[in-house]
Amino acid sequence: MAALVSLVIGLYKEGFPKGLIEGTSIAIALVIICSVTSVNNYFSEKRLHDLYALSKKQMVKVYRNSEKAMTIDSEELVVGDLVDFKDGQKVPADMMMIVGQDVQCNQSDLTGESGDLNKAPVAR
Repeated sequence: MAALVSLVIGLYKEGFPKGLIEGTSIAIALVIICSVTSVNNYFSEKRLHDLYALSKKQMVKVYRNSEKAMTIDSEELVVGDLVDFKDGQKVPADMMMIVGQDVQCNQSDLTGESGDLNKAPVAR
């Protein structure tokens, strides 16, 4: 708006070629500022998205078709994987417990119940 007002006043007071200088300068400065700000915001949002994706990543110890354990991202789990989880670790998927004792799970994210639930191994 300031550029437009400056253009009108400049053209009125100084005529055609000289009256464009100040208004055009303001318009160019606004375009540069808006462009730099937009690019900066884009890269900041991209970095924030990458950090969020990294924070969601969960590595788990898995036994898959062998007795040798490997560590993979929880998103790569498939049916039949045996997951070795430790105390305090989030369970990365819906699973059955084969071996374990005195295991309690907080399922408040799923069920809304705030108390820990006792879990028992599946009978073989």
